[in-house]
Amino acid sequence: MNTSTGEYVQLQLLPDDEDKKKVTYDWSGGGRHVNASKGLGRKIWHKDSGYTRNDRDVFGYYLFHSPVGETPLRESFREIGGNLDMRPAAVSKSVGRLHLGGLLLESEKVGRVTFYRVNPRAAYDGGAVEQRLATASARHPVVPCPSQEKEIAS
Repeated sequence: MNTSTGEYVQLQLLPDDEDKKKVTYDWSGGGRHVNASKGLGRKIWHKDSGYTRNDRDVFGYYLFHSPVGETPLRESFREIGGNLDMRPAAVSKSVGRLHLGGLLLESEKVGRVTFYRVNPRAAYDGGAVEQRLATASARHPVVPCPSQEKEIAS
């Protein structure tokens, strides 16, 4: 920010060089910020978390592509898979594991299609008051990932 005028300016991250492009980040582009739990993120990305690389990619996709607030990400597994270079079945499996662990929550159903949203206890895009209200009824995410094996009743 230009402190004398209050105007946002481009932030130069690397020095000008004839061989390299000048790299800048435009802070005035209206970008949104997400409140995310760094502690939970560290656990998810740890090798002993029970979550696979695909699970982490899918969670990151939901984190950065979800609309504001508690609105679900309304994209098919085919669309998500196309953007992540994954098969729709692999996306489905990862979403199932992330849902089982409480990182993604079912939000709405349209016919046979279920749409998911990021658990507000893991990350939230919106105001602090809305996040506090959203977390009041949200379950706690679990790391390591629970087993998907069904228990056999004896």
